Amino acid sequence: MAGENKAPDKIWALRKSISRPNYAVLELLLIKSPRTTRELYAVLEKKFTRKTLILTLRELSLELNAIQPTHIRTDIGYSLGYRLNPKIKDVIIGVKKFSKIIENAGKV
Repeated sequence: MAGENKAPDKIWALRKSISRPNYAVLELLLIKSPRTTRELYAVLEKKFTRKTLILTLRELSLELNAIQPTHIRTDIGYSLGYRLNPKIKDVIIGVKKFSKIIENAGKV
C-alpha cells in the first residue's frame, strides 16, 4: 500500500469534485447561484472548518473550474462570491440521479 502509484485515473476530477466538502459547496450553488463567500461560510461552518472551506473554494475554482469567482452587489457595495459553472450543473444533477439508481439497486 505504501508504494502505490498515485497517478490520477480517468475519473480523478469527478472523484475530487464529489468529495464531501466540494460536493456540499456545489450543491449549495446548485440551489442558488451566485452566493457570496460569507453565505457559503455561514451555511457550511457547522460541517467543515474554515480552513477546509478555503481550500475547497480554491480547489473548485482554480483546479477544477467548477465554480467561477464573481462580484456580487450587496447592501454596502460589492463582495466576492462564486457562481456555478453552467457545464457543472448537469454533472451535479447526473451524480444525484446515479446515486439514487445505485441506492435502489442495492435494495433489490
